Amino acid sequence: MSEADKVDETEEVAVEEEAELRAVVRGCIHRHAAYAAVGGLVPIPFLEMAASSTIQLRMVAKLCDAYGVPFSENAIKSSIATLVATVLPVTGVGYATARLIRRVPVVGTIFGVVAMPTFAAACTYALGRVFAWHFAKGGTVADFDADEASEKFKDEFAEGKRKASEFVKGGSKTTAKPASNASTAKA
Repeated sequence: MSEADKVDETEEVAVEEEAELRAVVRGCIHRHAAYAAVGGLVPIPFLEMAASSTIQLRMVAKLCDAYGVPFSENAIKSSIATLVATVLPVTGVGYATARLIRRVPVVGTIFGVVAMPTFAAACTYALGRVFAWHFAKGGTVADFDADEASEKFKDEFAEGKRKASEFVKGGSKTTAKPASNASTAKA
């Protein structure tokens, strides 16, 4: 086998491994977003948030495993809280209102079945995408800057809301929007 053939074979293996990693990561993110949506159906205040937080923490741990990055629960909890807080000013009042609306017969039930799972799934999706993007470009838990990643998180949250809304409404379309930046990791 010539040196050129060895190089070509090595490049093909690397491309296959990268595609396999992306598929594993994509599946992990989508699976955990679905788990969070189910957790959003819990009718007990704060229990739904605890369920979502646990699911998100587990997802990031799985992403760390996939990328071979050491996991630190405390660092991840802090980063998750910072990122989720970037969408809470927009949705914080909405969350309090949602708690009240859920108490209204019929309307509250319908709202709770749609809005809370959508929010939980969108947050989980966005967190997964942001951490996968960071790990794919060689980052670690220790050098993750949540403030720097907040704009990407907001964009991914909007995409996550769109996908979750389509899913909740019965649509099965989960096509991703085209990446606006070629260096964005597809996960």
